[in-house]
Amino acid sequence: MSKNTAYQGQCFLDKVLELTGDIENSFAMSLLNEVAITDDLVLGKEVKASAPSKNKIVAFFDEYNRPATNFNAIQQESIGKNGIGYMIIGKNFIVG
Repeated sequence: MSKNTAYQGQCFLDKVLELTGDIENSFAMSLLNEVAITDDLVLGKEVKASAPSKNKIVAFFDEYNRPATNFNAIQQESIGKNGIGYMIIGKNFIVG
């Protein structure tokens, strides 16, 4: 598969970083691909790339090393509501 192909766990900004080396190219690539930068990528979709601006970062990513930071609503639901904002003193927030 090509480097321009969307893989599991990748969002559009991951592909921008992988293909151009700089997030600042996100708007240029969104216009080129006719998608919003917040759209979910379909697995296997070919993403058109604008010109790379940071070649060292582009060279860093390869077949075995790709950015993949996509986090969807289903994953959010599986985590549940945790953290200090949901704790109750004396019940699940123990001081001492």
